[in-house]
Amino acid sequence: MRFERQNPPPPGPGSPRPGSLHITSARVQIYAQNNPAGYAFRCSALAGVLIALLAVTAASPSLADPTGIPGWSLVWIFHAVLVAALATGLFTYTRQKNLPRTGETDPVRYASARLQAASGDIGPDPETNRLARTLHDRFVRASNPGLYAASVFVGIVFCAFLPVADVNGPGFQAENLLRPAPLTCLLVLVLFLYYSVRTQRDRFEAFRATYDRRSGPLT
Repeated sequence: MRFERQNPPPPGPGSPRPGSLHITSARVQIYAQNNPAGYAFRCSALAGVLIALLAVTAASPSLADPTGIPGWSLVWIFHAVLVAALATGLFTYTRQKNLPRTGETDPVRYASARLQAASGDIGPDPETNRLARTLHDRFVRASNPGLYAASVFVGIVFCAFLPVADVNGPGFQAENLLRPAPLTCLLVLVLFLYYSVRTQRDRFEAFRATYDRRSGPLT
């Protein structure tokens, strides 16, 4: 006897057609839902590598002369990486465990429903609309602009720490002004993401209001 895999039906006609980037993002979200510990571990490793690169870049003027690097700088970089990795892993795991779970496992349908909800209005395909409404709570909880506000605060502290320490040190060099440059770029990116996520969250809420008004709340 031969068993054939039953694939979920594709999105209906008129529903959004996700691209490869949207489908990849959906795969990540489905994996995070089904395996929060593994997802948190990968996020913590990525955060540790990113913070290490930023810290080394920020200290690059001193690294040009290894004999002049104070010991506390190396200790600070190590602790920054460790704290960032542990905090990211714990936060990511807790957040994924608390997000509403969904039964959708097909990344194409998941991505199509997310695009429909992000449009702020219902589409012509009833199944995609219903799936988007079912996933609404997870989309909204995952798009919390307050998380980006916290990242902005951490970025400000991280950008300002080394320059302030140099000013209060034995001397100040013009090259020290280059230290916060890459971190400032990261800060600008986080600010952009904050406003983007806030706008997206408003569209999710608009989609829910429109769906509930026309089709009634889900039971």
